[in-house]
Parts: sequence; C-alpha cells; structure tokens
Amino acid sequence: KAVVSTQSTGQDTNTKLDHLTSIIATLQEETENKENKSDVDVAFEIETAKVQAHHFVESTKEYKKKLSLSGIKKEYTHEHLERMAERVGVLEEQIEETKTRIGQFKSVPPSIPMAKEKIRDLQTEITAIEREFPELCL
Repeated sequence: KAVVSTQSTGQDTNTKLDHLTSIIATLQEETENKENKSDVDVAFEIETAKVQAHHFVESTKEYKKKLSLSGIKKEYTHEHLERMAERVGVLEEQIEETKTRIGQFKSVPPSIPMAKEKIRDLQTEITAIEREFPELCL
C-alpha cells in the first residue's frame, strides 16, 4: 500500500507542479500579449499563482515529512523504485550483450580432450577433402 500511495503522491506532485508552472507561464504570456488587462490584474494573478505554487511546495514537503515519520523505508518510494527499474534495464542490456558474446563459443567442446578430438576430426575431414579435390590445394 505504501508504494501505491507514494507513487500516486509523486505523480500528483509532478502533475500539480507542471500545472502551476503552466499557469505562471500562461499568465506571463498574457501579460506580454494582451493589453486589455490592467497591470494590477496581471500582477494579482501572477502573485496568486506564486502563492499557490509556494503552498503546493510546502504541502509536498509536509507529506514527505509525514511519510518519513510514518516509518516508510526509502526503498518503497516511487523515486527509488524508478531508479531501480532503470538499473534493472541496464543490467538486462548487459546480460543480453554477455549472452551474445558467450553464444560465439557454443560450438566449442566443454573440455580440452574433447576439443583435441574435434580438432583431429576436422583435420581428418580436411585431409579427405584435399585428397578428393587436389586441384584446390596450393
């Protein structure tokens, strides 16, 4: 349950922060683009958005403090789980690269005596081909 609530709180936080940032940007754009608003109205709207943003940041800090006081482990936070998921992705890529490199050695026998026997078999096969097609030999 802690993971879900932390994840949704983190997502809500990011969504709200993005929304407030968007409001501030829109208000600043309106200030530059529209002359029909008085400077007082625009300044009031900007200050209101700043107060809301500040309140949001403070409430986020408060929620994080409550979570830490509740005994939640850092390992259960959304941010930590995201970092771990990224790490897992990197490790999976490394595993695939290693499997590819190891795949090159699948035809190699698992022991030295078996490898020597395979070499002898291949040399016998080469000799048989050279006898059959002497014109291929230099």
